[in-house]
Amino acid sequence: MKILKPLIIIIVALLSLSMMPGDREERVQDCAARAGDGAIYLKEFVVSLPKADKDQPPPVYCQAVILRGKNIYRFNLCNNKGQAIIRVYDSSNMLVSSFDTRTNKEYNPINFQCRKTGQYSIMINFRDGKAGEAIGIMSHVMK
Repeated sequence: MKILKPLIIIIVALLSLSMMPGDREERVQDCAARAGDGAIYLKEFVVSLPKADKDQPPPVYCQAVILRGKNIYRFNLCNNKGQAIIRVYDSSNMLVSSFDTRTNKEYNPINFQCRKTGQYSIMINFRDGKAGEAIGIMSHVMK
């Protein structure tokens, strides 16, 4: 009986871990389905960030992607916890953001007209440096 109890705990733990990837895939598919008409899924960004420490900059998720010029890309967010903000940067400038700091207005999804083929940075953080979990989707939009 003493051997059976730890064995049951291990089996339950393994079963719960094996269910998690399917849940993640399902959440990604649900989020991709919200990208809107004409959007073709390209990539997901699954983000979980801790709360910012006092007097420290907020944590940021950063992913480099290669985008082709003369294409329209759509970025949408599905928040599980917190208010995520997604931004697209070239080597030195922010090109588009899902949050306008001047008006405090959120845009979801956002479209980005890529003019030049090259490397871009996708950055995701949470408003006010709070902890959060979100899924970001990058899609190609047919013209």
